[in-house]
Amino acid sequence: MTIRFIIKAVLAAVLTLLLEISSLYSHTGSSFQNRSKSSPVVSEATYNRVLDMLFPKDASIANKPVWSIVLRFKPTFKPESQIVIRRDENKVEVIEYTSPDGSIYVKLNEILALTSKEEAVEMAKAIKVKRREISVHYSQVKRWHTTLFDSIAGTTKTLKVVGEEFDKTRSESFVPDGTIYDLWYEQLLNQMSFSLYDVEIDKPGSDGEFKLVQWMNAVRRDIGKLK
Repeated sequence: MTIRFIIKAVLAAVLTLLLEISSLYSHTGSSFQNRSKSSPVVSEATYNRVLDMLFPKDASIANKPVWSIVLRFKPTFKPESQIVIRRDENKVEVIEYTSPDGSIYVKLNEILALTSKEEAVEMAKAIKVKRREISVHYSQVKRWHTTLFDSIAGTTKTLKVVGEEFDKTRSESFVPDGTIYDLWYEQLLNQMSFSLYDVEIDKPGSDGEFKLVQWMNAVRRDIGKLK
């Protein structure tokens, strides 16, 4: 389990415990044992499985794409979202998935507190997702695709520097309330993926330390402006 997910789990546990205490105080006759009992927290595996069901990585193009990019955003406090960009021989497809009712992670913990059952399929059925197909000119999609590789190169350099600094100082900086940025890239039979932890999305004055995170945030904002 990642350090960031542990922090997120602790925050969720505190939230669900507060909700439980509030609920218990609203009902008379509750025992001290029930008041002191904390709610369980959904596992990272279940959380990611639910996201995979709610945010499919494949768009509606029937044929295998020439290339495809999937950007998934998992903030600590804000709603999760995903963008799918696919290039077929004769077609470009861009789809945005968002959570209109707030953080999916928080909702999963609320469901777990009520049902005591961590069943990803049933949990996913209780969560709403908004799917939006977006018309984007190919020239814009081509720019995104081209600049993606520049951002990956810049990110690998940053990771190299961070690793070298850790060897020297034996210390590493950590942002407690950040976002996990997941990216999957597929080109014919070739695939690669990244999972980076950086600043919380829409943080004033910062798009993140990693070039790939900056690229993902720029694409997300570009798509947000399109109808």
